[in-house]
Amino acid sequence: MTFKEFLEYINENLSGKSTFYEKAMEDQLARNGRRAPAKRWNETKIDRAIDKMWVELVRNIYDKFKSTINSKSSDPYQGWIDFMNKNESLEKLDEMIVDLEFE
Repeated sequence: MTFKEFLEYINENLSGKSTFYEKAMEDQLARNGRRAPAKRWNETKIDRAIDKMWVELVRNIYDKFKSTINSKSSDPYQGWIDFMNKNESLEKLDEMIVDLEFE
């Protein structure tokens, strides 16, 4: 599974994405409030920063999975799905996101 496929799969199947975006928005708004008025970000820049944070999180997860999953099977995409189902990865990721705190 390529990173693009993984990102698409996570975006479609991970219910914690909205929770992540809510927490990241709170964090970014707090950071923005601490910036000097002339250096405060507009809503678009904040949204892009949150999107970037999400992609970085998913990239880190992908890299960890990639080192564990055997991608040399006859159907690598299905191998990833089977691995994630077998290990309840989406459920664990949802739990992780609920417990996530920004510093």
